[in-house]
Amino acid sequence: MGNMFKDMSQDERLDSLESKVRRLERKLNGGNAVSKLINDLVGKDCVIDGNGFYGSKCTVADADDEWVKLIFHEKKNDVTRIVRIDSIEKITLD
Repeated sequence: MGNMFKDMSQDERLDSLESKVRRLERKLNGGNAVSKLINDLVGKDCVIDGNGFYGSKCTVADADDEWVKLIFHEKKNDVTRIVRIDSIEKITLD
């Protein structure tokens, strides 16, 4: 009877791993679509919301599948940041 619980535990672990793989695949596929959209914004001014930046005016300088280079226009000077695409919640074009 102890073997039955051991097997169930392995099945549960397998189900959990399969679920995680499906989520990662969805995230990767969605991430690729988002990165293509962001690549179209290179050189454009926008307002961006995300992890640590809300309502920030910036210019999209460059992008790849995971990262985007943003030039934030602050009061005294411009600040360049490289941020992960998945940390961006919303981009509004000026």
